Amino acid sequence: MNNSKFNFAAVISIIVLLLYSYVVFMGMVYWKDGKIIMGLICTIVLIAIVLACVYIMCKARATRWKKIGNIGQFFFGGIILLTLIVSSMPFAHFFNLLGKQKEINKNFEQSYTYATNINKSYKDYVEERKSKTLEFLNGIEANKGKDDPAQYQAIFSMPGSDSNSDKINRMITSLERTLLPDVLIRSNEQNITRMQEGSKMSVWNVAMPDYINSMNNAVNSSVETYTKLSQNAHGYKGDKDYPAFKYEKFSNQNTKLKSMLTTMSMPSVLSIIAALLCFGFMLLPYYLVEKDLAGGISRRTKRGQSATPAPTVNYSGRVRRSRINERKQRQ
Repeated sequence: MNNSKFNFAAVISIIVLLLYSYVVFMGMVYWKDGKIIMGLICTIVLIAIVLACVYIMCKARATRWKKIGNIGQFFFGGIILLTLIVSSMPFAHFFNLLGKQKEINKNFEQSYTYATNINKSYKDYVEERKSKTLEFLNGIEANKGKDDPAQYQAIFSMPGSDSNSDKINRMITSLERTLLPDVLIRSNEQNITRMQEGSKMSVWNVAMPDYINSMNNAVNSSVETYTKLSQNAHGYKGDKDYPAFKYEKFSNQNTKLKSMLTTMSMPSVLSIIAALLCFGFMLLPYYLVEKDLAGGISRRTKRGQSATPAPTVNYSGRVRRSRINERKQRQ
């Protein structure tokens, strides 16, 4: 086996190792819910271990290192196999995610839809609450306090000469400003705009888990703010029995999506076959290297060196015969 074939095998092995490591990296990122640094560290360690072991095995096979021997070569091969067995878990995890890509994309789009609709949902909540409060106040005003005079006085005894209808309109306007201040509306609109930047993603995008976490944090922050606002308004006259704002659609959907992306499932047959093929290709340089290729003296060189003394012997024999002939001629 010449050096060019050996180098070609090494290139193929490195390419396969990099492809395998990238799939492992993606699997680690999804499994650990977007921890890219951890995925990078594990991937670099994987590459370093495999390359070091393959190099030692090839060197030992090529130069016949007595310190390594066949047992040592099998030992380092076992380290490679053990490393790939451990790394096959995130490898198979990402492989399984690729198989469920359509389902994941569907759930991601649903989570994104719920996330971007939170402002609309809260505005609908405010409108419904205004409507219920208006209905309640109009009912109290129409009854003129016959059923509950104290309540009628508490609501409509505000100073001023305005009619009860004007007072009701002011109360509804005040309720809307309390529940939905303009500053908060602008802030949440900006959050929605930022979320729209990552609306189109696939499983191959390493930023997808981090984006889902960012979307989750933004929505939870908005829900917390809206809930506090709705609770602060509970003491308003004619509004104290209305329930606080809740938004469980997104949290339920996002929990389902994150469970799909982070739960380690059993490896499929296809992922196991792919991992074994990668293992075989990574050892390709070891299979193709000659036992005397690197370092050491090649068989041809040894045969050449053993043949070089022959011309010297022949040359010395001719010299001796020529000297004998010269002596005979002199005699």
